[in-house]
Amino acid sequence: MRNSLERSRLELLTLDCYGTLIDWAGGVRNAAAALESLRGCELDQLVHDREALDEIEVTRGYAPYGVKLGASLREAAARQGRELTYEDERRFIESMGSWAPFEETKPALERLGRLYQLAVLSNVETRVLYQSLQTIGVEVDFFVTAEQVRSYKPARAHFDAALERSKRDKSRILHVGASLFHDVRPALEYGWNVAWVNRDGRPGRSDAVPALEVRSLTELCEALRC
Repeated sequence: MRNSLERSRLELLTLDCYGTLIDWAGGVRNAAAALESLRGCELDQLVHDREALDEIEVTRGYAPYGVKLGASLREAAARQGRELTYEDERRFIESMGSWAPFEETKPALERLGRLYQLAVLSNVETRVLYQSLQTIGVEVDFFVTAEQVRSYKPARAHFDAALERSKRDKSRILHVGASLFHDVRPALEYGWNVAWVNRDGRPGRSDAVPALEVRSLTELCEALRC
């Protein structure tokens, strides 16, 4: 665990949702496995390809995230010679709000919420994030969605909106995320304190060194002494 954080200055934690609070890869895999038109696909490859395609989709300007999610799944399926039906695409998109959180998410957020205000910055529609927060079962102080700011991380609109809504200097905020692309690297570029939830022990980047690196939200609680 890397920790160079000045913990005493923090008042607010902003958290990514999908991949950080919600098991994003597991949700994609399980939802895709239930689709008739993708039966027999190599699911691990599908998840990997869809994630890479998603990084391209979010740089193409704003459209509802369901549109981008469906497009990335269609293309990932096509790489395996499969044609995703319209019905299966809609079923996949509509399932996102029910994807399961990581086991430690709810108790960790409850611990963190005793010391800090909590906010979620997410690349989805407001309705979907609200469903996911209900699935987790924990309330947050506020959230910023792509639908609200008409933009996607790694662009800075989410981060600027969080500063405006919280009325806090970024030195008082810790941004928590699992994605180097969507969260860690951009937040560092914008001068934020950053905690990387590196669940898989992936190698980091020399140009994106967070103040804190942990393997789980439980470890984040321990690092922040919650």
